[in-house]
Amino acid sequence: MTTMKIEKDIRMLSIMHFRMSSLLAFLSHSMRLLSYLAKPVNGVKEERMVFNGMKCSIFTSSSTEKGTLLSIHGGAFAFPAASHHRKAASLYAACGYRVIMPDYPLLPFHHHPEALEKILELAESLDNLSVIEGDSAGGFLAIHTVSKLKRKPDLMLIYPVVMLDYETESMRKYINTPMWNAKNNRWMVKHYLASCIPPERNLQGIRKAFVETAEYDALHDEGIIIASELKALGTDTALSETEGTLHGYDFLWKKPYVRKMISRRIEWLEGR
Repeated sequence: MTTMKIEKDIRMLSIMHFRMSSLLAFLSHSMRLLSYLAKPVNGVKEERMVFNGMKCSIFTSSSTEKGTLLSIHGGAFAFPAASHHRKAASLYAACGYRVIMPDYPLLPFHHHPEALEKILELAESLDNLSVIEGDSAGGFLAIHTVSKLKRKPDLMLIYPVVMLDYETESMRKYINTPMWNAKNNRWMVKHYLASCIPPERNLQGIRKAFVETAEYDALHDEGIIIASELKALGTDTALSETEGTLHGYDFLWKKPYVRKMISRRIEWLEGR
């Protein structure tokens, strides 16, 4: 079994791990410039355009026959797309999709439901929208964007935030794990919702879905719950439970085990 090389890789991810604060969220906007250093995979080009008032990265290859994939990056509703988000988007484009990744409104100046409203407006304007993908906090936005669309595209969720009204076993268990944990999650929910009530979700009518979880992740059980909910509604749902992984493990995207896990996403995208 190919998993994380625990001692070495967790030490590396621990360097990336810190406690959230509004000041750090503000400073994080400078990270957007660094993410542009990530080059798309061979055969994929990236352009920057404005859709519905949001700057977006557009990734395309020689073919877009599979339609448009709206990719909503994670980052606790506070951080811009990181280099591994952009790399993943280019890999999805290589499967035959036109991938659009918006720079949606972030903390500390923007709270729920501003990002959701902007992304929904964008989704409604897109032609041939076939998939909405979201990782982590982006998963929450993906779930609720699909919920509000009349014609529902397929759904791809990578270790998603579901924002349940109770704490799961994994949320109680992983309180100090690197990259993401229960303490960070409480900070995110408090600041993002800012006393708002999470919207209800309506996932009835989704044809196909792909849900990925990370093993040592406070959000692990939320991914299992949303996958079960989709299956119960009749959605053809693929569940990829990655093993020996942390939340955000694909930050180390060059690692063989990361490539192996991402290949499951690619297989689903190519076969849907």
